[in-house]
Amino acid sequence: MKIPTNLEERENFYQDLTQKCLVSKEDRKQDYDSWRSWYLFGNGPDDPPAHFNKIYPHVDQLISFLYSQETTRFSVVPGASVDPREFSKIPALTQAINDKWHDSNTDTTFGLALTWSMAYASTFIKLIVMNGQVYPYVIEPKFIGVLREDSPGTDKQDAFVHIYYITKSELYRRIYAHPKRDKILERINAMEHPVSDVPEAVDRIVMSQTTPQMMGNVNLDLYGYNRMRAKVGEETIEMRELYVWNDDTDDYQVVTTADPDVVIYDRENEKLFLKGESPIIQVCPNPMPDYFWGMSEVQRLVSLQQLRNNRMAEILELLKRQVNPPKALYGFTGIFDEKNFALNREGGLLASDMPNAKADVLAPQMPEDLWREIQEIDNMFSEASGITPIAAGRGEQGVRSAGHASQLARLGSSRAKKRALIVEDNLERIATLYLKVIKERDRTHYTDTEGNKFIAEQFTNDFTVKVDAHSNSPIFVENTQALAFALYKAQAIDKEMLVRILQPPMEQMILDKLKHLPPAQQMAPVEHKKEKHGGDGLKAIEGGKSG
Repeated sequence: MKIPTNLEERENFYQDLTQKCLVSKEDRKQDYDSWRSWYLFGNGPDDPPAHFNKIYPHVDQLISFLYSQETTRFSVVPGASVDPREFSKIPALTQAINDKWHDSNTDTTFGLALTWSMAYASTFIKLIVMNGQVYPYVIEPKFIGVLREDSPGTDKQDAFVHIYYITKSELYRRIYAHPKRDKILERINAMEHPVSDVPEAVDRIVMSQTTPQMMGNVNLDLYGYNRMRAKVGEETIEMRELYVWNDDTDDYQVVTTADPDVVIYDRENEKLFLKGESPIIQVCPNPMPDYFWGMSEVQRLVSLQQLRNNRMAEILELLKRQVNPPKALYGFTGIFDEKNFALNREGGLLASDMPNAKADVLAPQMPEDLWREIQEIDNMFSEASGITPIAAGRGEQGVRSAGHASQLARLGSSRAKKRALIVEDNLERIATLYLKVIKERDRTHYTDTEGNKFIAEQFTNDFTVKVDAHSNSPIFVENTQALAFALYKAQAIDKEMLVRILQPPMEQMILDKLKHLPPAQQMAPVEHKKEKHGGDGLKAIEGGKSG
């Protein structure tokens, strides 16, 4: 984009872009509130929690197939044109990436972002660089707005906005060196988060304009459970960070404004992060080609949860009527409440002078397939997300051996593998940015495989960081282990490489011990296969020669 140079036109240009990016913010927020409630409680925002929320454990199990924060590891992959002498630096940089990934708590942060991306369709991770270190933060999609919602990916957006809230004292601390600090603080608006003592349902009542009376239906929350909504009493300031691609600098222009549209900073992204790179990464396990935010996994399961809730309510109602069934009294006179009390109490007695008087218990019959229908609905959950029973650890009819079960698990997990590869792309995007930050900001001295000292800036710029051996997903673990042992038996790798691939407990101690072994013992022993009837054949040959 071409950004105006005139200050007044420039400010109007930023305000117009911000409004265009946030055009769907309020509509999306309503969807997010609904999906959050279904994910946490198995019911809508205005309804009590479900007796059993199937969505939460189901999504939790699905995430366990897509991402494992403990086993995920990365490797640096140089480009095809890179000098082979650069390869000696790769092991040290690979170790640096994996260390910073865990030390900065990015493994846990990404897991949290992935979890809520199942509910919200997308979440975002923002990387902030301070003192050469990278700090990741999870951003909910209701605080993000993009210019083109019909174009997926933040890299394809000419402009996008991030909204956040800070206290006035924190803003004062952040702009302590700003030349117009006092004037800025005088213009901004600080207020508390909107907290209402009136239930949200009352806010949706249609108000009459002619009379001061409120008219409508109220669905009050009388159940007393925690909705897990944060409330902040301290006054906060709404901040907006607008990222605009500047064609003149080939970089993002980052504009930080405070409510009401007070421009605090207008600077290049290079001063905050990396030139030409967005610090906000989208995590979207169910992308769509024509909708930026993707598809919510929870939204796809809402109808099944509703069906399950209805069936559970019917079952509980039938069980309640079986425990305390309705009764029919024939030939009785008087107060029927007293007679009903006598029938329901222990040792109760009911008598009548009428010759044809009788009392019938009208207990309903439980349909035989009603509980089975609940099981079928649960199976629909698994089918909707591509989790087969054998992949989930449950038995399967017709399985004859462990090999047969393993083969069925591999074939049945193909749908989960497809999404695990999508999650892997998000991981690689973040890890690649980590190494770029290390190259630009870190001056730590590393040692290559030849014993030479170097810094990350001396490494080539033609590289990407990949998830090593699909280690982000437990689905690929068995295949990786089998391949590692096959390579070791074929003497394609040594014991040290085998240990690095398998990552057993006390890995570093095992590697240190292997360093003291002679080179001949590093490789797998060669297996000599005996030919059929080898001994008798040799004796026959020797006998023939002697004859």
